[in-house]
Amino acid sequence: MKSTEDDYINYDPFPSDESDITCRTVCVRKARKEHVCWGLDGGMDHKIAPGEKYRHERARIDGDFWGEFKMCLNCMDKFIAGDF
Repeated sequence: MKSTEDDYINYDPFPSDESDITCRTVCVRKARKEHVCWGLDGGMDHKIAPGEKYRHERARIDGDFWGEFKMCLNCMDKFIAGDF
């Protein structure tokens, strides 16, 4: 973990999204089961393992549906550093 928990929560990995986003929540969680990481490290899907911390974001998109995104902290560090 290179960045602080506040960095992971406050950094937006999807800044160019022009959707109407409401009811947004962002937090850092510890995985209880395996999840797919939305960071797409190197263009390849990879998993967030049980016990690993990750950034969890959930929001209502354009008033139509709920979006939920999980990203491992390794990918978040790369986004924050500008390496993506």
